Amino acid sequence: MRSPTLIALGSELRRYRLAAGNMTQGHLAKLINYSEGMISNVETAQKVPRRDFVERCDQALSTGGALLVLHGLLKHETHPVQSFARYAEAEHQASGIHMWDVVVIPGIFQTPEYARALLTAGRPAARPEIIEDLVTARIERQDILFREKPPVLWAVIDESTLRREIGSKETQRAQLDRLVELARQPGINVQVIPLATGAHAGLTSSFIILSFDGSPDMAYSEDPATNHLHEKPELVKTMSETYEALRVLALPVSASLDLIQQIQEEL
Repeated sequence: MRSPTLIALGSELRRYRLAAGNMTQGHLAKLINYSEGMISNVETAQKVPRRDFVERCDQALSTGGALLVLHGLLKHETHPVQSFARYAEAEHQASGIHMWDVVVIPGIFQTPEYARALLTAGRPAARPEIIEDLVTARIERQDILFREKPPVLWAVIDESTLRREIGSKETQRAQLDRLVELARQPGINVQVIPLATGAHAGLTSSFIILSFDGSPDMAYSEDPATNHLHEKPELVKTMSETYEALRVLALPVSASLDLIQQIQEEL
């Protein structure tokens, strides 16, 4: 189900565009330096636009900031996103990434072989070329870890993710080797919650919290049907508090690396 506020934003954008001398989407695209397809996707509530897009539309259509007001209301909703694209865009802009995963090694750390095994298992009917496109997109996300100013990344993972064999022993071993390699980079911190901890607050779901310079935090979570970006402050706050509780339970970074290598040797 699409966000009611997103539908209203798209409808108002179209109304203001047509009111401006029956302006076409193509003409507006040239004025704001965005694609015509992006305008169409926003007007039909298929995509959540960035603030910059809305500000440019407000200026080009002389709305007095009306569209930006609607855009601001989106943070008070938990809205499903039909693709990973908006999360990936937000991740690229983030100055800090805090990840919790109870199921698998986080995507930003995955090797192609590990990612391929996961995606194939999750999409048994998908054509091989679709799987390969998804693998490529997942691996390309890792570019942010090697740019001139990468985000500070904290990943807390459950020990079960290290022991769950994905693909084959060789694939899992190579994945743990890659995890250790990345965890030794400056600005990347990996902590493990031992199985002996037993029940804890993170067993019901995995999630990610994104921090930005000058903008409020966002959170991201998934369920079997949809992906969700959470911008409502109280929801993000709850996830942040859960994340901090999990960090308290986790081993220190150095001990976590030792455990990862120990498990790797046992494979």
